[in-house]
Amino acid sequence: MKKPLSLIFSGLPHIAAIAVIVVCFMLAGWQFDRADEKRALLRHWDNAPAAGLEQAEDHFSPYAKIHARGRFDARQQILLDNQVRNGQAGVHVFTPFVPAGQSRIWLVNRGWHALPSRHSSLPHIDAPQGDVEIFGRLTKPPRAGLQLGEIPPLDTRQWPNLMTWLDMDVVARALGRNLAAHVVLLDPDHPAHLTGDAWQPITFTPERHLAYAWQWITMAVVVFLIWAGLSWKRFAKK
Repeated sequence: MKKPLSLIFSGLPHIAAIAVIVVCFMLAGWQFDRADEKRALLRHWDNAPAAGLEQAEDHFSPYAKIHARGRFDARQQILLDNQVRNGQAGVHVFTPFVPAGQSRIWLVNRGWHALPSRHSSLPHIDAPQGDVEIFGRLTKPPRAGLQLGEIPPLDTRQWPNLMTWLDMDVVARALGRNLAAHVVLLDPDHPAHLTGDAWQPITFTPERHLAYAWQWITMAVVVFLIWAGLSWKRFAKK
């Protein structure tokens, strides 16, 4: 009985080393895939077609360059929390936009705005009145990170509403109107943009993903060399 147990325990370091090496290469492969995805997004950004809002929504192409004429509705704005600019906490301001002659509305991300330390007093942020022409990029709503539980309904009696995650279904129910599934990144040169900061299509560059991939590969090689060295010493003693 002791011999099988000793064989099992003697084999555990080998199993652990192989498992670590396999996991490291899997993580490296995942980082390489993520780098490819980010390159594809950058290509979409650079080569995005120009289209009207309805056309871009019905035949969605990432970061399509859009233009439309209509009206902003500053009465029902959404403030997306946890947005940092130059070390200062704030929000991204999503203002409903109603294109002329259309029933469907869009949320337009007008950029960053400072948020008071007391969230009980949310800022009132003006938007241009009357007919305006907008131009920008059509994109998917920002993805949530770790979301715990259901998002509560918005307070339709008091606007603006502060959200931690931009759930389009929740927003659509609060607005009570036909809401497009995608959002518009207002062009930084537009007068209604709040800061004029250029949009960044990605926050994690392909180069960073590649750096992490090579770190995982390096770790796998180090573990392999340690495992091989210890195994060789043990073999040489026999």
